[in-house]
Amino acid sequence: MRIQRFTFIIAFLCGTTVLIGQSAEEWFQKGNTAYTNAAYKQAQGAYLKAIEAGEESAALYYNLGNTYYRMNQVAESIYYFEKGLMLDPDDADLKNNILFAKNMTVDAIEQLPITQIAAWQQAWMSIFSLQQWSLLSVLFIWFFFFLMIAYLLQKAVRTKKRLFILGLSFALLSLGAFSTAYVKYHQMAQREFAIIFSERIDVKTEPNTRSDAAFVLHEGTKVEILEVFQDWQKIRIANGAEGWVFNANIRSL
Repeated sequence: MRIQRFTFIIAFLCGTTVLIGQSAEEWFQKGNTAYTNAAYKQAQGAYLKAIEAGEESAALYYNLGNTYYRMNQVAESIYYFEKGLMLDPDDADLKNNILFAKNMTVDAIEQLPITQIAAWQQAWMSIFSLQQWSLLSVLFIWFFFFLMIAYLLQKAVRTKKRLFILGLSFALLSLGAFSTAYVKYHQMAQREFAIIFSERIDVKTEPNTRSDAAFVLHEGTKVEILEVFQDWQKIRIANGAEGWVFNANIRSL
């Protein structure tokens, strides 16, 4: 009896170890294999397990978005494509596939025009990710320190002048990279976007059920959450229209 119990405990521990030992990369590869074999339900489960294991990458979200797209689950597909673009805004495949997914949605919303200055600012900040801008800021300031040390050790006046100008240039570059990272971080932190998962919702002019419906939205539409009041959420869509939704199924990005 003791031997059987001991054997059961060992088997249980081994099984648990196997389950725990499944790394995010292994789940990701299992998902890829299942997707290649058109086993989309299995691929979905494996990719979600990879996320549960701590994996977060544009490639994973791209593959999961494609999986949901193949399963005709548009809202989920757009949701994960958007999450992938948050990590890699310049990914051409993500940009292309999210357009296909959005073509399957009911709502056709035109983007609110922006000024030329705002367009330049967005283009500048999108050159690198937030992490890359931050890394550049640190890298440039290190160059500045090294050049200042060389400046202090140098005896020749002309060389000292060149080192000083070069060091000052890197200091300005560091300040520029830091400022860009700071603005980008606050834009990301202060603005909360989400995807609508409700099949159909009425967007009200005020946060009460008696108010008029300003417009109607459907699943898969991206919105910006502006305010939360009890079970009501104030949202804004791409064309600038705003309103309140009650108890809607909205998943934040």
